[in-house]
Amino acid sequence: MKDRITLWKLTVIFGAFLLFASCASSKRTVLASLSKESYCNPPGNFHHFNVQAIKDAKSVLATNADLRNRYSVSSILIMDALGLDDEVRTIEALRMDTALRTQLKVSTLKQKINSKTLLVNSEIDATTAELDCEGERVEQIAGYINEINANNDTRLTVASIVLGAISGLAGAVISDSGWDNGVAIGTGVAGTALGFIMLNPKGKKAQLKHDRNLLENVWSNTNNGEMAPFLWYLLTEEAFSNSGETSLLHNLRERWIMYQFEEDKEAAEKSVNFTKGGTYRADDLYARAQMINQLQAVVRSTSQHLNTFLMELDKLEVD
Repeated sequence: MKDRITLWKLTVIFGAFLLFASCASSKRTVLASLSKESYCNPPGNFHHFNVQAIKDAKSVLATNADLRNRYSVSSILIMDALGLDDEVRTIEALRMDTALRTQLKVSTLKQKINSKTLLVNSEIDATTAELDCEGERVEQIAGYINEINANNDTRLTVASIVLGAISGLAGAVISDSGWDNGVAIGTGVAGTALGFIMLNPKGKKAQLKHDRNLLENVWSNTNNGEMAPFLWYLLTEEAFSNSGETSLLHNLRERWIMYQFEEDKEAAEKSVNFTKGGTYRADDLYARAQMINQLQAVVRSTSQHLNTFLMELDKLEVD
């Protein structure tokens, strides 16, 4: 009877420990499930600026060949996409006329140009802000999942130590060989189960859902209104890259394959990062955060073309 009471006490201690660990882990799992919805999506009433019908870059440059002496390739493509060809040509025709009435007209045309460029620049800023928010959010979730992993590993390690102590203590205080053998078998099975759990921790996953996934747009090279048309034009037209041969998005995808997926395109194709959501491990989340930050940098860089256009427009007045 004494042996049974001792065994019962040991079982209660171990069970209480596991219950505590389970409850704490359960609370963290519930909190982790809050990561399913993103608070970084733009408001539903946000409308993009409608650009002109996008034409072939070569035909646009050929049509505006007379402007090449004052404007870069990117500036000519921008003024065509924004429908500013007439305004720019008028300014150029009047730039030598110093009459007050003429300069007032030039100022009015420049104000129209500045308004359009400011509008599309605000769309670039909006996408940059969304990516910045999403990148921070994903990094927080990844850090949170890592914290769950660390806490779970600690609890399981302590549980293993406690279980070992119970096994040793039981052998010392239980005189009945039958009970002693039963405890030995029971603790052995429990130890094996703990070892398996430590190798396959359930806390290393999170479920994320993406109503908007700009990484998917980049990977599939499709845009159904997730990005502003003008921004998408800057990202996908080869002429806006440094080489002029491949687009900014093409170059970004190649970097992802090389660095994020170690040149394994098949692994990239299967990545949960380019889907509408699913099960993420900590490594997937950190990879997602890195790719979002890289996309953000590329998006931000497109505003340089708008700045160049405005600088070249101002340069006409001081030549």
